[in-house]
Amino acid sequence: MSLELLYDEPKVGQSQYGEYYLYAVRNGGPDELSFFATEDVHEKLSKMNKGDRFTITKIAEQKGSKIITRYEVTPTQQKPVERLPEALNDNYYELMLNSCRDAIKIQQELGGLMDAKSIAVTLFIARSKTNGYS
Repeated sequence: MSLELLYDEPKVGQSQYGEYYLYAVRNGGPDELSFFATEDVHEKLSKMNKGDRFTITKIAEQKGSKIITRYEVTPTQQKPVERLPEALNDNYYELMLNSCRDAIKIQQELGGLMDAKSIAVTLFIARSKTNGYS
């Protein structure tokens, strides 16, 4: 299950079963959800901050005649957004646009016998090689 922490700290309290750790999380939707973490999960989540995403997996292992349950917490890596230089103007956009327009004209002229996408790619490759782009 993939979750996002909504606050830096959980609500910590005491119940008849001992200390509890209540985290506010979101699982991709708009709703805030409550997540009661076990002590070992709390230990891992306490090192995270608001907005951090993680995946939690419940793992059941058999030890002898008993089934032992544990939880694995894995931080989700957020890829940095790569930005293209603002001034990038290599004319590939216009070249592809013109190739697509010409491909549609060719397809219409041939009565739909050929795939416009294939024609456009072929035209783009040929034009980019002959116009000094390679």
